[in-house]
Amino acid sequence: MPLVLKHATNTQLAAKFRERYRNATGMEVGRLSKWLLDRITDGTWTDTQVRNAFRLNVTQYNNLKTRLSEKATRYDAVLADAGE
Repeated sequence: MPLVLKHATNTQLAAKFRERYRNATGMEVGRLSKWLLDRITDGTWTDTQVRNAFRLNVTQYNNLKTRLSEKATRYDAVLADAGE
């Protein structure tokens, strides 16, 4: 179910997310990648809102989304890993 916001628009939040993602390192990148893809999947944000927040054209955005998916997959693999 999409968020209903009172104090910020989805576009403003997407821009804030972009700034956070830009400054992320290590596991944070994977976590944020997964979170963003989940927000697109659940309808909170549209591809267009995210693309505009990242200031990308369609081709650049498709490449970014592929990289986000790869990072999210690696993040999930680390979380699923167990010790011996």
